[in-house]
Amino acid sequence: MIPYNARLSAAEFEKLLNSETPKILFYEEIFKNTVEEFKGKTSIEKYVVLKDTPDESEELDYTKIMSYENNNMIYCSDLVLDDIHLIIHTGGTTGLPKGGMISHHSLIFNAMNEICTWGLNYEDSAFIILPLYHTGGWNLLTLPLLHCGGRIIINKQFDPRLTLEVIEKEKTTLLFGAATIFRMMSDLPEFENADLSSLKWVMAGAAPTPINIMERFWNKKIKFVLGYGMTEAGPNNLSSTPQFMADETIKSKYASVGKPMYMTMTKVVDDKGNEVGANEVGELLWGGPQIFSGYWDNENETKKTLDGGWVYTGDMATVDEDGYYYIVGRKKNMFISGGENVFPPEVESAIYEIPQVQEVCVFGVPDEKWGEVGKAVVSLKTNASITKGEIQSILRNKLAGYKIPKYIQFVDDIPKNNVGKIVVSKITELYGKCDD
Repeated sequence: MIPYNARLSAAEFEKLLNSETPKILFYEEIFKNTVEEFKGKTSIEKYVVLKDTPDESEELDYTKIMSYENNNMIYCSDLVLDDIHLIIHTGGTTGLPKGGMISHHSLIFNAMNEICTWGLNYEDSAFIILPLYHTGGWNLLTLPLLHCGGRIIINKQFDPRLTLEVIEKEKTTLLFGAATIFRMMSDLPEFENADLSSLKWVMAGAAPTPINIMERFWNKKIKFVLGYGMTEAGPNNLSSTPQFMADETIKSKYASVGKPMYMTMTKVVDDKGNEVGANEVGELLWGGPQIFSGYWDNENETKKTLDGGWVYTGDMATVDEDGYYYIVGRKKNMFISGGENVFPPEVESAIYEIPQVQEVCVFGVPDEKWGEVGKAVVSLKTNASITKGEIQSILRNKLAGYKIPKYIQFVDDIPKNNVGKIVVSKITELYGKCDD
């Protein structure tokens, strides 16, 4: 099974379908025009449309299939746990996404990983606000809750006001999303009086979360923590365990993405593959029964990512003396200024503490004197005002001089993908010049 992002163009669908070669396509009627553009140009042999009456003879109606009374079903008795159940695409911030192959074995152990770590049971429920073509929508709460008899509520598109209403009405117990989603929810005037007391915890992932957003939920007595993972390894790998953590610990470790989950093995290594010590920066590696089987039809990328049973994340991290993990930044996004390593998330976190700032993205640009220097692309809150010099002045009390962006460009909106994650590649393409 391969869930596809419905926002792709017909040309992108055609490329992916010809690469992954599925035989049957299920689609909603509203996407009929897009399907017509690539029909007959791909591997698809049967089209199943989700409506009551098909228009064309080669289309089958999903409702009729599900109500079919003939019990002559075909069972695949030769399936084994290591067979591929799902191809799910990576976040794909550049070009076409890679297809991560997820086995039955991986799905089961990923679900057990959550159930055991978070103590999920049949009384738990969640409003799924991430898209089901994304690993966060599919594997993060949906399948684990179904495994333990819990309840899920699905909506086609995220709506912050509707999310508050559903939590109040349905008394859901869990909520997962990206920082952007929680900012949109807590910006609503209804947020202050919304009854969210049914929530055991709220967890953010996919991108750094400013502490001021977390504080809005803490002020409502809601345990707000961070988690971390990736398509290729579950995606559930690191998280706090809010049900076992005192509020003081949650707040003192607010920047941490937690500890390894029940079945997750981790290493933080240097460039030679040696494990680093406490508070030292290294690349984060995953192991365990929930990791993926490789990328579909992409042996080169598989070899780069999967080696000796370990998934090389490309993320740089540290571990403190208490065993809590902190994501420092993407290995490829780190830049070197005057011989010093600069990790953008550290700079972004400092800028997010400035009240006028809505969103920020930091990256390196060439510089004759220092090799590279930082550039920050910043969007401000409505009616807020601050200058480049004022931001730099504030940062001098928070960061070493080489970490302070030389260039700061103000924009109305920062490009994000479908799960609210800032797309660094798009931002550098648009604003990568050495100027303000």
